[in-house]
Amino acid sequence: MEPIDYAGALRRSWRLIVLLAVVAAIVAVLIPVSHPKRVKSAYPYAANALVGAPPTATGSPLRGGVSSNQILYFANKALTKETVASDAGVSTGAMSASVVPAAGVNTAGASAILKRNAPTVIELTGYGATPAEAISVASTYADDLAQVVQDGLDASPKTSGVTSGYSVLQPAVTASSTRGGGKSSLGASRKVRGLAGLAIGALVAAGIVLLRELLDKRLRGGVRAEANFGFPVIAEIPLVVPLNQALDAGRVTLVDVVREPESPGAEAYRMLRMSVMFEGLASLTGPTDPFALGFNSMGDGAAEAMPAGGTNGSRTLVDRKVVLVTSAGSEPTRPHVAANLAAVYAEAGQRVVVISTGDIGPRHDRSTNGQSNEEIRAEDVAERLEPSRLEYVSRLNLEHFVTTSGQLANRAPAIFDAVRSLCDLVIVEVPPLLAVHHAEALAHSVDMVLVVAECNFTTFDDARQAGDQLRRMGAPVMGIVLTNVRIPRSDVRHLGLPRTVVGVADPEPEGEHLEAIGASVGSTTGPTDESPN
Repeated sequence: MEPIDYAGALRRSWRLIVLLAVVAAIVAVLIPVSHPKRVKSAYPYAANALVGAPPTATGSPLRGGVSSNQILYFANKALTKETVASDAGVSTGAMSASVVPAAGVNTAGASAILKRNAPTVIELTGYGATPAEAISVASTYADDLAQVVQDGLDASPKTSGVTSGYSVLQPAVTASSTRGGGKSSLGASRKVRGLAGLAIGALVAAGIVLLRELLDKRLRGGVRAEANFGFPVIAEIPLVVPLNQALDAGRVTLVDVVREPESPGAEAYRMLRMSVMFEGLASLTGPTDPFALGFNSMGDGAAEAMPAGGTNGSRTLVDRKVVLVTSAGSEPTRPHVAANLAAVYAEAGQRVVVISTGDIGPRHDRSTNGQSNEEIRAEDVAERLEPSRLEYVSRLNLEHFVTTSGQLANRAPAIFDAVRSLCDLVIVEVPPLLAVHHAEALAHSVDMVLVVAECNFTTFDDARQAGDQLRRMGAPVMGIVLTNVRIPRSDVRHLGLPRTVVGVADPEPEGEHLEAIGASVGSTTGPTDESPN
């Protein structure tokens, strides 16, 4: 199986990717995100002072000195804080005391005994509305605490007169802000959330597109058509005018060659005519998957293709007069191909007869005035040709010669032989190959077979079954006509043609011509509107 064109799928679906990315960005911006609340404080600045007291040489508090726990006890007494608040002119909530490890504190001013024997020191914190006020509160706290500790020792009979040894190890010098100064998280920014949503939406949309491309089993290009049918693609027909635009303009949309003679679609039908006239028929040796077997686009037997008649080589322009147009399924563009092929032959001044088998039923339900059992002569066919308003194009109703569809196999050769002498080309358009037996019945009565496949319509399974069936019948297949092909704006086929080359000088009667050729093909084969992409 051929590789999947993921890049092409992303290009075709860029609108979906952009839409989902924008929607995701909008949703990301609109989703409410909780921000950390900042509590306003009357004291936005704090300063710290470190205090402590080394024990005596013997380590006994009865002989001098106090412990860190004792200092912390005195520092947290309500009376101590009230005294400091009165002296500093602040409230009691503007200070706090806590124990910190001495190992993590700069105690350069302390004695070696403190560093060695005091595992902890006391950190006194003062708060203020300004840095200076915070430093003043911390300093007042440290000074007043010295007297409170000494008074506490003197109040006890056992320690009365003993020096506490309390000292300020690190005075309050600087103050820091107590406000939350950390940066907000990235998710709190609308711009960041929008960009993240945009990226996530684009990735999700791209994943959807690629998954759809992987699971989609419809033809999208010539490479897939060749790989699944096993026949070369001899023409890629782009869509000329979308259906809604054509209806709004009041124009019939069947014959692109007349409606838009300078369009890429019309020129594609002219190239198809050249293939019908001169190109060798496809090989019937089997599938020609270029990725699996290394064949070129024509297959390994293209140079030795077997045309109708059973001999190698290609038929001449005179020999190729009866062309069968079929499709695997009910592709809406099948009658379009038949009508436009007739139009390009008529454009060159060649006479064309268009035949459709879509209105022939399997049962005997109509009268043929005895013609079904009589010899078919050219004069009989000429009498029953119905002229169209498109010059050089006529249509032939097989009901005059065939009673039921079961007679196609044995009556068609005589009909085609009779009509050959009356025109330059006979186009036979038949219903779906996989649904009706008409193509099988006529396969050996025609000079070549064109198989119509439609992008975004024909499935892989239908293509493979149709290719296998044509090979089993030994049908003289020319190749695949792929319709509704998307071609980029930069494609050379968009350059257009000079008006002198096209050969259709008078556009006025175009509506009448389209009506006639539309009736000749579309009226008996189903819908004639162009398939939407």
